[in-house]
Amino acid sequence: MDFFPFLGSSFRIGSLTLKNRIVMPPMGTRCADEGGFITDRQIAYYAERARGGAGLIITEHVGIAESGRAHDNMVMLSSDEFIPGFRNLISAVHEAGGKIAVQLNHCGRQRIVSTRDDPLVAPSAIPSLESSRIPSALSREEISGLAGAWAEAAARARTSGADGVEIHMAHGYLLNQFLSPLSNRREDSYGGSLEGRLKFPLEVLRAVRQRLGPDFPVWCRLTAREFLEGGIELEATKKIALALEKGGAPALHISAGLAHGSIHMVHPCYYAQDGPYVSMAEAIKSVVKIPVIAVGKIKEAALADRILQENRCDLVAMGRALIADPYLPQKSFAGRWEDIVPCISCNRCSKALRESSLKCSVNPRVGRENEAGFKVAPRPKKVLIIGGGVAGVTAAETGLKCGHRVTVVEKKQALGGQVTRGMIPPGKAILGDFVKYLERQVRKAGGEIQLGTEADSKLVRERSPDIVVIATGARPFIPDLPGREKVKLLTFEDVLQPEPLGGRRILVLGGGSVGAEMADYLASQGKEVTLVEMREEIAYDSVAHLKHYLLERLGNQKVEILTRTKVVAFDTGSVIVEDPKGRRKLSGYDHLIIAMGSKSSPMLDSGLRGKVEKILIIGDARIPAEIIDAVQAGYDLHSQMA
Repeated sequence: MDFFPFLGSSFRIGSLTLKNRIVMPPMGTRCADEGGFITDRQIAYYAERARGGAGLIITEHVGIAESGRAHDNMVMLSSDEFIPGFRNLISAVHEAGGKIAVQLNHCGRQRIVSTRDDPLVAPSAIPSLESSRIPSALSREEISGLAGAWAEAAARARTSGADGVEIHMAHGYLLNQFLSPLSNRREDSYGGSLEGRLKFPLEVLRAVRQRLGPDFPVWCRLTAREFLEGGIELEATKKIALALEKGGAPALHISAGLAHGSIHMVHPCYYAQDGPYVSMAEAIKSVVKIPVIAVGKIKEAALADRILQENRCDLVAMGRALIADPYLPQKSFAGRWEDIVPCISCNRCSKALRESSLKCSVNPRVGRENEAGFKVAPRPKKVLIIGGGVAGVTAAETGLKCGHRVTVVEKKQALGGQVTRGMIPPGKAILGDFVKYLERQVRKAGGEIQLGTEADSKLVRERSPDIVVIATGARPFIPDLPGREKVKLLTFEDVLQPEPLGGRRILVLGGGSVGAEMADYLASQGKEVTLVEMREEIAYDSVAHLKHYLLERLGNQKVEILTRTKVVAFDTGSVIVEDPKGRRKLSGYDHLIIAMGSKSSPMLDSGLRGKVEKILIIGDARIPAEIIDAVQAGYDLHSQMA
């Protein structure tokens, strides 16, 4: 049976033939070295996606000139010395059965993070929305030189064996800066009207086309809407698309948002609907005759196939879904949907890029594809895992892959641990998909799961395991403040329940992501909610994209937010706080909810020492953290289980 006939059909972009219509769009990895050279980590990362079956892979943005580095670890193709690395990358993708295009870019004023103090350049001397550094306005001579640099970098990509080139004109980088009235205030022929602002992007396209000839595929990526007042809107992008088509682009890749200013729109998170920008791609497709690629939270083959069937675009880019599971195409076309690791749209991958290099909440191997995988243990052992949260269930999957006999014991009636609470606030039900995936994998591999079972020393003795994995999670932290005995404090475990909490006025103490999400949950039920946080901002530990939506939701629901406000004591039914104006009492609330973090709960640890061969403590039972850390901990046990 042919699953997803539209998505699985072959397609051509100019002279390039693709085996299916799944595109892996450009996504940063921060895995290059500081010289901009491709590393073995990157090669393994891209080759894995090619083996997984994507029809076309487009690299992360690649720098055409030193002045255009977005960050220290940006891949470069600004001179011939970078060609050998690209040859190795492209050969690996081809050997894995894939096709690969190189996206070429110059960051302009939009340097993300860097230890360098290189000068910034832009169309006009206007800083980006996230920087105080004022760039130098490019001269006409410099503009001409950069068009040539694009052409030379494109030639190097072709020499390296690339199947195509994508010119990055989106997300607030240099060519987008020329297109946008927000960043282009030039008074010469490169500014002013849309025709003037289009001049440099068209010159770049023309220079690349002339350098590579008429048959080599060279297309452009555009931001359909900038989502900022006075910025590019869809009607202008339609005109830009027509001009690029006339200029020789054989396809257009339609995205949205800016990396600085509206980054939450570039990577729509779990608060956004699926496929939010397909309508923009459809609008562009309605005015051009060349193929159009749609992108933006398209996570499942069924949705992608339907979009194509409705003729809303010609190819579908599935980005974070391929980070989560590089074999999504292969599994989808084989009808193995239950084996696909679901992307939970948490955008933790984006946050990781700011901190170090690419990581994923649900795929602990991302960025580590060049490392050795699981080794089957020479002697199967009995593994008892105490705790069925994501750390424990991931550990069970790991143990089974190592060839062990694994049992998971969970005292509650469902797996998932804190995630079963975390998926209750608005927008977060998707977290449950990952828990269900993990449970399916453990059961399919022959693992035993015992729900509603309290683990104690007697159970451990009866099971006589060789290895005990303690994944008992964490419990809410309750501060020992004066007057604690005078109040009843509820925790997230009490509040995040399917049944709504009674009462009308609610005070939430602690404005991190957990407290902010609880405030959102309660406000969505019509409660009057006040949120107290000692820091200057709330949701400080959240991914920026999520924080944007969360703050917007709290504002729309009129949640009262008290920042720089510290809880110092309790009194009968009330809370004493201290803010810059002094101490005061908050009272008259039906419920007081504490959300000040968690502390580890490594149950049974001391009672088992010396009684089993090996004891391993993982996840929140060791250090309270995020899903990404719990999954990583469960996966990394393979080195201790082999």
